[in-house]
Amino acid sequence: MTYQLLTTHRITATLSLRSGLHIGAGKDTIEIGGLDLPVVKHPFSQEPYIPGSSLKGKLRSLLEWALNRVEDNGSVWGSNKNGQYAVDDPILRAFGTTHKQWHGGPTRLLVRDAYLEQAWADSIRDQGLAFTEEKMEVAIDRIQGKAQKTGPRCTERVPAGTRFELEMVFKIFDWNGDGGKTDRDCLNRVLEGLKLLERDALGGSGSRGYGRVRVDHLKVDTRDIQAG
Repeated sequence: MTYQLLTTHRITATLSLRSGLHIGAGKDTIEIGGLDLPVVKHPFSQEPYIPGSSLKGKLRSLLEWALNRVEDNGSVWGSNKNGQYAVDDPILRAFGTTHKQWHGGPTRLLVRDAYLEQAWADSIRDQGLAFTEEKMEVAIDRIQGKAQKTGPRCTERVPAGTRFELEMVFKIFDWNGDGGKTDRDCLNRVLEGLKLLERDALGGSGSRGYGRVRVDHLKVDTRDIQAG
């Protein structure tokens, strides 16, 4: 196998929330009247953000299902130590693998943490508004048809309308003299994954309405791409 790095493409977009988003942060203590499930925030500014690992993992999961790359035990594609995987596999090329017998080269896709769109964040600060909301949820007693006595659960969410700056980088290699064609096909798969994301959900509790997103102003370098 021979590889030569030909170029890198910068993928940018605005990720707009169409419903509240919850990507959880760990919590070491329990406070009376406090949040049960806080969202992840920048440690200095305390502003919410979307970790690159969360976005990359979701895109990978969606594409694994779309391309029928799902391990029998439900684990990540490429994790079977005894499995045989093609060197041009689009999932492993784009997202990477630790499989020692796979020789498809380095991970092509880099996903950066997505921070609040600066102009939007400034306007929210100027209005004195918060970057998160608290949503109360209860469990329903199936027999009595009312809330159980265990009390409500308070979940923190990033509200609908919030905008994040999305940035990813994709490396294109010449693989055995293909001029980068195989990797460009993988890049197209990643763009398809963004379309799938719009039809699914990001973060937790997607089946209960959380995490609906829209991809706006999608570009590969300076070229406009329609996603959606």
